[in-house]
Amino acid sequence: MKALAILLRAIFGGVFIFSGFVKAVDPWGTAYKIEEYIYVFGMNWIVDSMPWISILLSIILCSLEFMIGVLVFFGFFPKLSKYASAIIMAFFTVLTFIDALTNKVDDCGCFGDAIKLTNWQTFWKNIVLDFLLVGIILIERKMVYAASKINSKLITSVFGVFILFFSIYSSVYEPVIDFRAWEVGNQMVPVGDDVTPPISYAKYKNNSTGEVKEFTMERLMEEYKVNPDFGKTWTFLDSRVENTNTVAADGFSLTLLDMGEEDETIDILSDTTSDLYMITSYNLLKANEKGMNRVLDYCEKLLEKGNRVLIVTASNSENCAGFLNRFPKSNNFLIYSSDDKSIKTILRSNPGLIHISKGRVEAKWSWRSLPKK
Repeated sequence: MKALAILLRAIFGGVFIFSGFVKAVDPWGTAYKIEEYIYVFGMNWIVDSMPWISILLSIILCSLEFMIGVLVFFGFFPKLSKYASAIIMAFFTVLTFIDALTNKVDDCGCFGDAIKLTNWQTFWKNIVLDFLLVGIILIERKMVYAASKINSKLITSVFGVFILFFSIYSSVYEPVIDFRAWEVGNQMVPVGDDVTPPISYAKYKNNSTGEVKEFTMERLMEEYKVNPDFGKTWTFLDSRVENTNTVAADGFSLTLLDMGEEDETIDILSDTTSDLYMITSYNLLKANEKGMNRVLDYCEKLLEKGNRVLIVTASNSENCAGFLNRFPKSNNFLIYSSDDKSIKTILRSNPGLIHISKGRVEAKWSWRSLPKK
């Protein structure tokens, strides 16, 4: 029974350690998820009055989850660790059950961006952990362990200080480990020989049956060969062209501010004539002023060297106009619109800078970590 208890504690504690660590790697990702829950439950005033609350709660959650895992895994402070585990599991089991039923938040972010689970998968994962915890409590309720020779207070303190400072560091700078689509080294769009031609489609209606059918150009040519009277039996309705080249990051698009809805993402990212630098700011009003000045100064020098630089934001035209007046140097760069979630996925820092060459992510920087030129 003692061996079984150790096994259950190792599994339960290991899951908590892993979950807490991958959140601590990227505390802003968890903070954005907390904000999403706050908005879903109609408590917008909390974030509006205390904009720092989400990142504070994120760091607390990351550290708490990690430390509960450590205590359970090593068997330190058994009563405290079991009570804490029971409380946090009860809360998240109920929360994820509500998520699974309502689907108001599509991903709870229990493992950050490292592992994506559906809401039902997350709920059943919590049910399994609940059973593990109950098993630990039942097995160990009458067990008496010999005093440990390990200094539990010292080890707990070391782990506590580590996870706290690690999560704070990751919130100030970019994640040490990047689990997102825009990881350095990832090819975001095809270039050169990897580019595939677009596919053209034509839609026709059968004059006799009324059937509407869409043909590729190749298939249409075959139909004409097989049926010389195709043009008499079918009536052309319309056509479309489908771009077969896609961006590796789902949902990311670039449209020039106030210049219509034309998506220029593929053209911009796949341009091989010059290196691309994108200044990212999901909200220009919330961008750090010192950081924005530093990034703009840095990018002016990049522009002088023949690089292409643009600003990507989810801010509206009015806020962009105020931004241009506030930061005159920003007038040197075109502003493109994108979704705020997509921008937050690229870089957590506001502002941040990403370097793309031939469709590949070469480097990313928080404004605090810009290299010296």
